[in-house]
Amino acid sequence: MESDHRGKKQVISDPAACWLLREGIDYLNHGSFGACPIPVLQFQQEMSRRLESGPWRFQVLELPKLQRVNREALAGFVNADADDLVFVPNVTHGVSTVLRSLAFKPGDELLTTNQDYFACHNALEFVARLSGARVVTVELPFPLRAAEEIIEA
Repeated sequence: MESDHRGKKQVISDPAACWLLREGIDYLNHGSFGACPIPVLQFQQEMSRRLESGPWRFQVLELPKLQRVNREALAGFVNADADDLVFVPNVTHGVSTVLRSLAFKPGDELLTTNQDYFACHNALEFVARLSGARVVTVELPFPLRAAEEIIEA
């Protein structure tokens, strides 16, 4: 059983039916290029209709309240203060924003793994070049047999 965006319970008996993907497609790259579950698409359409039916009202009066409610829900999930959370367009944007807000100097090391996301790695390399820091890539074993292997690496 899962909750929809309004907190209502709904039973999902066939998870494949939640997607518009053609039969036989097992899509694994949802982070970069979709696909969205049907309930997300429906909510997206609802938000678009609200925006188009009253752009000023939606942007100025409704959207800030919706964002606040969602930041509060996310804060509860990640055990953070809602005022410390912001929404960004994507992970790369968020990582770049954080990296550019920090002050690095020559000799600093920016630690990542061989399993990082290419665009985020590029952001690390960019701020390292600007500041004289260096990117250090830790090789993680695959497959991982124990959490301790991460610490050892």
